[in-house]
Amino acid sequence: MSEGTIDLAVARSDASAQQAQEALARLGQAPGAYFGVDAGIAGLHPLQATLIEQPALALRLFGDGLQAQVLSPFGATLLAQPALAAWRSGLQRGPGTDTLQALRGFLACFTPSADVLLLGALPFAAHKLARPGSSGEPLGVLFFGEKLLRRDARGQWHSLHLSLPGAAAAAMPPPLAHTPQTATEPGDDHAPGGYAAMVGRALGWLREQPLVSLTLSQSYRRRVEMAPAQAFARLRAANPAPASFFLDDGQGLQLLGASPDLQLVVSGRAVQALPVCGTVRRRPGAVGEAESLRELMNEDVDAASLAVCTDALRNDLAPLCVPGSLVLSERRRTMSLATVVHAVDRLQGRLRDGADAWDAIAATAAPVMVTGTPRAHALAAISALEASPRGWYGGLFVQVASNGDALAGTILRAAAVRGGVAEVRTGGDLMADSSPEREEQESRLKTLSLWRAFGLEAAMGAVPDGQQAAAALPQAVRLLDAQDPFGNAARDCLLGLGLVLNDAAAVTVVAGAPATAAWPPRSVVAIGDAAYQLLALHGGQVQRIAPEHGRLLLCKLQADAPWRSDNAFIAARYASFQLEGVPVGWQVWATDAHDRPVALAQPQHSLVALLFRPDSLLSEPQALAALRAALAFAAARGAA
Repeated sequence: MSEGTIDLAVARSDASAQQAQEALARLGQAPGAYFGVDAGIAGLHPLQATLIEQPALALRLFGDGLQAQVLSPFGATLLAQPALAAWRSGLQRGPGTDTLQALRGFLACFTPSADVLLLGALPFAAHKLARPGSSGEPLGVLFFGEKLLRRDARGQWHSLHLSLPGAAAAAMPPPLAHTPQTATEPGDDHAPGGYAAMVGRALGWLREQPLVSLTLSQSYRRRVEMAPAQAFARLRAANPAPASFFLDDGQGLQLLGASPDLQLVVSGRAVQALPVCGTVRRRPGAVGEAESLRELMNEDVDAASLAVCTDALRNDLAPLCVPGSLVLSERRRTMSLATVVHAVDRLQGRLRDGADAWDAIAATAAPVMVTGTPRAHALAAISALEASPRGWYGGLFVQVASNGDALAGTILRAAAVRGGVAEVRTGGDLMADSSPEREEQESRLKTLSLWRAFGLEAAMGAVPDGQQAAAALPQAVRLLDAQDPFGNAARDCLLGLGLVLNDAAAVTVVAGAPATAAWPPRSVVAIGDAAYQLLALHGGQVQRIAPEHGRLLLCKLQADAPWRSDNAFIAARYASFQLEGVPVGWQVWATDAHDRPVALAQPQHSLVALLFRPDSLLSEPQALAALRAALAFAAARGAA
């Protein structure tokens, strides 16, 4: 302990999960912050959490210095201590002022401890902290906690109360004045297709400018009625993430998010960076997840983008690390979150003498993952191309302790709420061969978890998969099982849909290969090989092939399908035939990746042929939506 440093007492006791939930529910009622590594990859993301439920001080950062704001009597007492009084007397704002040095000086006033820490958020513009005195714009807020809740790697919560035994209480100073900020009126940066057009223009920059990569973003804005703390609870429950965070800055802003990007972990002299790149929708179920991961791993552009991110982070961290200590210890580790899957690299090094966590945070602020390479050219392109300022998108949620340990998470998948308006900003890393249409789809996909958290499932104009069937299901169906190898599975599937199996029912589901005379004349849904047989009976060109069993089809809906989905779906194929020609009078509801029909219907006799097995465990729920639509079609048409 250095002479004159402040030695705080930390009263620690176990806390229950219920106490933690109650404290989390109170977020947004007063200034405070939460930063939790709630999910991720074992061995990469150190599971933990910190909640400052009663801050003593707020350090408000600017490009040309900082201001210390007292939030409690304990905070006033702290600032009256000789070490902090001397620190505060040296604070100034103006050209050449080093804000990071002021933050170092603050923590240096305390005896090193993992529990004496600063926690808060820095916006995208915080990359200017690396250039002392560059501007006077606000660059975030960090809280110093008096009362905290912390969760350890085993999931146990602890309640902490910091105090200064024997210190005389100091009077509260008048509050800092601040300029109220108004909320932006709802409205997106671009109409549908506008982001793709911007990406198209950006590809020209990538081909003509000295840019290796470029990340562009756009904002979506919606009015919200749900309290941000409630939305955050829903977000954490549905989408635990490597960097979950909530901030009430005490000046009208509430920031919440669940980011996949735990950007920096500093422990002692060891530093690791965990860049994330590549996003694919996570399909439901084990098979769906596996297919999503396969698609992610087969994306050459995403693999190249992640490589660029890792090399750029090495370039940023190399001046701070012992020469030769930076290594790539893991490459493209897969990470599954609630709605998407990502790939993660792991870069590890050792900080040289004289470098600390603040240096690492400043060096990687506005990282390549949210800007591009080289950063200076990327920042110029972002300024020229994007429709609005970035605000918090791509900033950092940081936790720095007086013992030097630190965490920093990139602010992604976040909502900034002010005056009842939530702004969600998303983007993606571009290279010269990126697809504008795919980038726009990915940008919208990344908003879904936030809008769902606020109860705005339709905020992006999306229709939940399989929710628009043409008519209601029949109450009962007849199952014609002609020695089908999966007859019990078909039976269980129909019963699972809530149907009654009745041989007198008007709608017949056919599985297997019944004799020609056994086929009903109308209101039939045939699956698998039976579907090929039905098509052949009605003039389709069907050819026997070597059996293809247990194969997966990627099915895309066509205009005639009686249900809607924004996404293709996976279905299992068990077939001994292939369709060479569609019979006259039949509609094509869905095709495979090669545009070959996989679901067809004939309105005249209320017939449906599903050339896949919706009853297979390998098929996604949308395959069941196809079966439901087929049954409803057969029932409604048959009754007409």
